[in-house]
Amino acid sequence: MKTFFASIQWMLFILMGSIVVPIAVATSFGLDNVEIMNFVARALFVLGIAGILQVTIGHRLPIQEGPAGVWWGVFTLYSTIGIELYGSQKETLRALSFCFLVSGVLFIVLALLGLIDKIAKLFTPTVMGAYLVLMVVQLSGTFLKGMAGVNGSSPINPLMFLLSIITIILAYVFAKIKALGAYSTLCSILVGWALFAIFGQAQPIQHTDQFFKLPEIFVFGMPKFDSSMVLSGIFLTFLLTTNLLASISAVQIVFKNFNQPYDEKSMKKASIASGIIHILAGTFSAIGSVPISGSAAFISQTKNTDKKPFIIGNFLIILISLSPFFTAVFAALPVAVGYAALVPTFGIGTIGIAINQLDTAKDKAARNLVVGASWFVGMGLMFFPSTAYAGLNPLLRTIVSNGLIIGAIVAVVLDQMLTRRKAAA
Repeated sequence: MKTFFASIQWMLFILMGSIVVPIAVATSFGLDNVEIMNFVARALFVLGIAGILQVTIGHRLPIQEGPAGVWWGVFTLYSTIGIELYGSQKETLRALSFCFLVSGVLFIVLALLGLIDKIAKLFTPTVMGAYLVLMVVQLSGTFLKGMAGVNGSSPINPLMFLLSIITIILAYVFAKIKALGAYSTLCSILVGWALFAIFGQAQPIQHTDQFFKLPEIFVFGMPKFDSSMVLSGIFLTFLLTTNLLASISAVQIVFKNFNQPYDEKSMKKASIASGIIHILAGTFSAIGSVPISGSAAFISQTKNTDKKPFIIGNFLIILISLSPFFTAVFAALPVAVGYAALVPTFGIGTIGIAINQLDTAKDKAARNLVVGASWFVGMGLMFFPSTAYAGLNPLLRTIVSNGLIIGAIVAVVLDQMLTRRKAAA
């Protein structure tokens, strides 16, 4: 029974961190309701396989695979400029599928060349602390908007925001109850969903007559070769490597705190698995994924490092993706509930891990310089309006507009400069 509830909790945790992005992406490309549900189903199918691949042959850690923020940004960008570049939205999606294939091959090449292990050494405790805080800052706006029902220019929904706050409080209450502490996220999602339904804030379930449907491949057509996408795929893969290594390092920290064994030399295998996952994303016309750093806080909160519930949870994600009925049911789960239930773990819990990492730095002056500079640059870029990048090349726009990635790069560069200067002295 313990494994059952832990598996359901992992399933919901993965769903809450994954279902919003494919819906937003499909909507931005003007897909109809049926196409949106099919896109969501394919995305969940790939994510479920991704989680199982990584935990069995990749990094071998229970880390949620979720749609990469970098890819979300790329989809959002090309949904506006794609027609001008490729003639139609479907042609744009074909070009993006090709970009996934390029990225997948490059992940594997980087691993085989041994470059991943060298890059992994750059993620010191100082860099990890800076990165995790930047990640929470980047997502905090999305969390609060989601909980308040703010979408575009829509005003705050006071009732929804109040129910979201109640859901957060419930998550902390359940965490304090000994018998429910390990399942606080699960309990808060279920009770929160019930509250939203009672007060009329839950979306109706979209009707479907289908109960089972296998995912199709190359839904928008065969991948469209484009030389600019080759260059984009190369740069984006290097950026995604940052997410990959940071997330693995974050969960390894939690495993170390719990005195649990883990494979310290798993980065190469994780990169190969990521390559396979991106090739699958391109094949099934879905969206590329990366391990999510918030999994570290989730594991820390639940105190459960067992891989079995995680694997079962991902199998359940796959089963949901194969049933249009269940996909529609879980797609109706209020976004606000998901965000609210994850605040204690994904949001605040991650900050705690970051602070603990920063406390381990021996050279406090160097740490403060690295962290201060990376946060100043990274957070500053997050406040830039999207129109500020209008005149830039699409690839450059994707990179520069991502405050998390730029801030992390600043942290890595400064940390290495100060470390080498100290070693030379």
